[in-house]
Amino acid sequence: MHARRRLLTFVTSILFLGVLIGCDGGGGEEARTSTINGRVTSVLARGSFKKEGFMLSFVKDILGFSKSAFAQGSGVSGIEVLAFVNGQEVDSDVTDEEGTFTLSVPGGSNVLLEFRTEEFRVSVEVFAPEGATVNVTVSLTPEEAEVEEVEVAGAIRCETGVLSLSFDELLIEGSGEEDCIRVEGNCVLDIEAGSVLLSGCERCIDARGEAELVVSTAGDFLCEAREDGIRSRGTSFVSVSAGNIVINSSPENGIRAEGTSETNLFADGDIFILGSEHGIRAEGSVFVDVDAGGECTIEGGESAIRIEGNSVVNTGSCNLIGGIDVDDNDNEEED
Repeated sequence: MHARRRLLTFVTSILFLGVLIGCDGGGGEEARTSTINGRVTSVLARGSFKKEGFMLSFVKDILGFSKSAFAQGSGVSGIEVLAFVNGQEVDSDVTDEEGTFTLSVPGGSNVLLEFRTEEFRVSVEVFAPEGATVNVTVSLTPEEAEVEEVEVAGAIRCETGVLSLSFDELLIEGSGEEDCIRVEGNCVLDIEAGSVLLSGCERCIDARGEAELVVSTAGDFLCEAREDGIRSRGTSFVSVSAGNIVINSSPENGIRAEGTSETNLFADGDIFILGSEHGIRAEGSVFVDVDAGGECTIEGGESAIRIEGNSVVNTGSCNLIGGIDVDDNDNEEED
């Protein structure tokens, strides 16, 4: 219906599991400081390649040891770690016996972490969301600092600007008092991930105003919400494409669309949408499209589909458990 896209002219790629993003374009407020808690799990010195190379690799494969099993006694202590933002050093620390370090950096910045040992210097860049605590684990070789994991517990929120995020796995476990992903204002957010798991939030996705959100994953998109699973309002646009899609809202609606918003779900495999009230509730003049390459089931306690006003809901060959409830009376959008 609306089938719209905006050119993503500014792209930021980051690797971590959850993130709080404040992409408000710099409205004059000073960014909050972020904390990086890191741990060096192993250090492979230059001499190790000649002395141990093949045999160490062979023994590790046979015995099934992980990198962390070799962390003790591998020189993880006493490493100087420096943080740079835009070429300026902003903080530094020295790793303790466990290889851990802590840095304070300007929030919302790409931070270059430089690791200095007695034999070599290597660096890696991570993104530090505003006001967040970033947990990062790395292993060091003379050639590189390899990021094993970067994790920031929290939600994704974007108010203005254009942003693209990339994850190996996007995992957000909410506290029930905020949305896992919220886009509002004129934010344009593109998320790509190997898989997506959103749970424990008020809503898995909440799109407001003129915001646009595109979530793409070749794996599964799993949503478990305490209110609506996906909610779109205003003139917002939401698109989710995945291998399989599961949306479960025990207390309310699987999908709730209001105003003139548009919500699209595409799956190569199966789609399952469950809502205690309605599987899909469409109000105003919205467009909702559900397209599954495999099986599709939409179920609601009151109805599978609730249509109000001039809304259009396209569910193709989905199995509708609870039927369709149509009300032609216009309803005002709730706050």
